[in-house]
Amino acid sequence: MNKNLRQVVVLLAHPHIKESQANKALMEAIDDMEEVAVYNLYEMREEEAFDVEAWSNIISHASALVYQFPFYWASAPSLLKRWQDEVFISLAKTPAVAGKTLLVATTTGSEHDAYRSGGRNGFTMDELLRPYQAGAMHAGMKWQTPFIVYGIGTTEANKNIAEGTNGYKRRIEALIKKEGCRNDW
Repeated sequence: MNKNLRQVVVLLAHPHIKESQANKALMEAIDDMEEVAVYNLYEMREEEAFDVEAWSNIISHASALVYQFPFYWASAPSLLKRWQDEVFISLAKTPAVAGKTLLVATTTGSEHDAYRSGGRNGFTMDELLRPYQAGAMHAGMKWQTPFIVYGIGTTEANKNIAEGTNGYKRRIEALIKKEGCRNDW
């Protein structure tokens, strides 16, 4: 199958994927899915501008777009933001993205309880990921409840990663089956 004609496009934004435990495991969980095309933004030359027309073609053939990244400094790595500024803004409200599903898949160093009002980090992940939801809504996309693997920096990391990879595979399979339009995860 042509990589440009995959049903689910995953934009991986991890500056050090080879050293990653969690994001690398998530990628391995979906690696053998023919319907999924993974684009590692950090494998592209950072000094070159993104080709909007090429990205429009890639995303036009997909039914879902996934942003996958490690969550740090209350956001995604900078190259995903640059991709949004150079590509996504141009595609917003066009047939390339309108009506398609957007899922954020991210990993956190802290445990789930740290991400609540009054918790160590002071905000829920829903609050912190709100700009991605706003972008999806502005573009006319279908927002999915984010997929989050918590606690990568805790003593429960291995367990959390194992559970996360199983859950991520199920979420991507649901997107492929178009059950991903449901937002009751």
